[in-house]
Amino acid sequence: MLNEALRYFREKSGFGRLFPLFRKKIESLGRVGGTVTIMGFNDTEVEEIALFFGVSKAKLLEKGKVSLPDFEKKLEKTRFAGIGARELLEAYFGEKIISKREQQAQKREAEEQALVYWKNQYPGLDFWLDYVQERHPDTYWIYRLLESEQLAAMMPVLHEAVQSLPDEPLRLPVFSQKISGDPHAFDLHHDLGKLFIHFLQVKRSGQGMATGGSEDITALLESFYILRDDITNDVTVANLLAENEVGSIHPLWQAAATYHSVLNIPLRELQHVSAVRPASSKRVWIVENSGVYSSLLDAVLDAPLICTHGQFKLAALRLMDKLVEEGVSLYYAGDIDPEGITMANRLLERYPRHVHFWRMDVASYRQSLSANRLDEERLAKLANMGHEALQPVVAEMKATKKAGYQEGLLPVLVDDLKKHRKIK
Repeated sequence: MLNEALRYFREKSGFGRLFPLFRKKIESLGRVGGTVTIMGFNDTEVEEIALFFGVSKAKLLEKGKVSLPDFEKKLEKTRFAGIGARELLEAYFGEKIISKREQQAQKREAEEQALVYWKNQYPGLDFWLDYVQERHPDTYWIYRLLESEQLAAMMPVLHEAVQSLPDEPLRLPVFSQKISGDPHAFDLHHDLGKLFIHFLQVKRSGQGMATGGSEDITALLESFYILRDDITNDVTVANLLAENEVGSIHPLWQAAATYHSVLNIPLRELQHVSAVRPASSKRVWIVENSGVYSSLLDAVLDAPLICTHGQFKLAALRLMDKLVEEGVSLYYAGDIDPEGITMANRLLERYPRHVHFWRMDVASYRQSLSANRLDEERLAKLANMGHEALQPVVAEMKATKKAGYQEGLLPVLVDDLKKHRKIK
């Protein structure tokens, strides 16, 4: 009788459209219930369904939907009596229909089994896998990897990495090559690299890190003797002096300051510097634009100046850390646009007692205005600029919707450097 019912319904294209909708409804509710719409069905499909229910096509179209309980009741009044709707649909699709709740429970059970298996297989990861099992928000992306089966392939490599953490400084690509044979395996834009960072964060602090800034990740790796790029991560300086690890003035920095030469200092070299200060005065001037930086040095050759070349890299932040430790005041000038204001705010949050804004007020903004209009996406970056020192220029920028650029302020920036050189 079931086979006869299957032949009947498989010959009707209307039920070929209707039954998948029935299945989804049962999966959703976990029982035979609810209704499904027939909007979009063609005339033939509607006629076949109407014929089964013993109603006109017009009446069925007017109703616009079909009830699963009504289908089951009608089925009981046909020669297929004794066959339930769920039994019919499971035979029709050739598999058991499982509710979404059951599917989720099965999925969760499979995940738990995988994690328990890996804890036994990879004992070095057991505490991290315990944390993953607790399903903190920062682990949701790990479960997506597990679902796609990518995680299984990464586990042995991750275990080898955590079993082989160095006890003396080792660069990340070298470590990666040693562990996997691929110097880029643990790159931070790869899932394996993200897993490694998450593991280290849990190991260090007992909780994961869903995302992290470059500085945070670099510091985390360094705490396990793993170094990221320390050559191209650099900062440009002029007229600064540094002490080496034994407390003497570093001869390279001394020579550069004597001859007012510019140095590009990589993070590698900053790691061997114990202190930094201006060659004269207790102020250092900071810009992010290399063209402005060079122009300022053309005019005031002995000015203690730093150029960050855009967003602050770790080298620039480490340098400023050392200056602040020496009680130096930092004077920052950036473009007066959302990105420049964001950088200024970041510095102020990091060094609240040492940072001063250099020509980033409303008057300077008006003087530096360009024709470059700011769209709403860029202006939205100003939403969290909460420090009161920035509020006037933020309000003016929101009203004007234009960017101000440092090049328009060069003459006054030069005058400031010359004035403070005389009174240093």
